[in-house]
Amino acid sequence: MTQPRPVLTPENFIEHSRAWRRDHHRNYFVMYSSVWRAFSTSPELWALPPDDHMTHRGDGVFEAFKCVGGRAYCLNEHLERLRESADALGIALPPDYAETLPLLRQAYRLGGSADFMGRICVSRGPGSFTVNPYDSAGPEYYFVTIRLPRPSPEAYARGAAVRTTPFPAQGEFAGIKSCNYLHNVLVKKFARDSGADYAVSFDAEGFLAEASSENVVLVTRAGELVCPPWKRVLKGVTLTRALAIAEGLVSRGTLKSAGNRDISREELWDVMAEAFLTTTSLDVMPITSWDGRPVGDGRPGPVARELRELIIAEYSADGPFATRLGD
Repeated sequence: MTQPRPVLTPENFIEHSRAWRRDHHRNYFVMYSSVWRAFSTSPELWALPPDDHMTHRGDGVFEAFKCVGGRAYCLNEHLERLRESADALGIALPPDYAETLPLLRQAYRLGGSADFMGRICVSRGPGSFTVNPYDSAGPEYYFVTIRLPRPSPEAYARGAAVRTTPFPAQGEFAGIKSCNYLHNVLVKKFARDSGADYAVSFDAEGFLAEASSENVVLVTRAGELVCPPWKRVLKGVTLTRALAIAEGLVSRGTLKSAGNRDISREELWDVMAEAFLTTTSLDVMPITSWDGRPVGDGRPGPVARELRELIIAEYSADGPFATRLGD
């Protein structure tokens, strides 16, 4: 017979929370919640209100940035995109958003690591379990810092294998970094189920879109660096930096041009000499296999390698895109 479960109360909550400790918690550093207006370094205490629209509807927006050596890379650009995403969904920014930098500096001190991945969320807020956004009492602000994921050097030397997903990209919401990531989860599931590292979607019109949480970039046989137009994909912060840095390669004659344009499924193999993925956690990851066929000569391409080196140099030293969080 099933034993009755205990009832949590403010008095016994801490005792019961210890049973929630898990091995993966060792990779979690700090959480801040505007609900409590406080930090926690005990992952077993990290929780969201179940009636927050972000929790039960994915009704919120988020950003993920990395901190290396105490320097947050492209923090201002991530915060600006967070604001744009919130505006697009009609979510007001809570007061804590304006305090992001001092809050992150406190989290940095509490976390005890100069290297971490930060995830900042703005939710519609709690208030009901309906789909009505006007039932929410007001927006909330959460962020966590976790251990920085680092792909192995062997992964970059080998390059990634990608597959084309059987379902189209998400379309009208592609440019909003919302917390509704079901499509992205299914894209990643397809990749893993098919034995690939990543999976890439084309949209309903047959044009190249993006991977589960990565932008896709090609280098054509004519020496053009091209990525899909922003109307089709999320405007990646790392990709935006890669495009700006690539202008230097154009000036040197390494590339003919760098920019956005449509790439159809039909022309992909006719034009592609090199391909790579860009995202915060990966920087630049070469693609060496696509649907079982080698990309180029099946080895990481020189443009991907050079762009990754230049991006690493940007966040490894003081500069306009590296915000110091510590002394």
